[in-house]
Amino acid sequence: MRKNPVSRNKLSKKHKRALDRERRVTWAFSPVSRVKQSKKTYRRARGKPLADEERHQA
Repeated sequence: MRKNPVSRNKLSKKHKRALDRERRVTWAFSPVSRVKQSKKTYRRARGKPLADEERHQA
């Protein structure tokens, strides 16, 4: 890659992102998709509680 490696702290943001992109190619899975969702957060897609009338019909 380079003749004299430079510490990561001294690299520009652009070069850091390029290095990360190179390393990410070798990952077997995406770590972003592996994050467990908190039960405390509000999610609109989660089912809404049914009204009494709808429960009896279902």
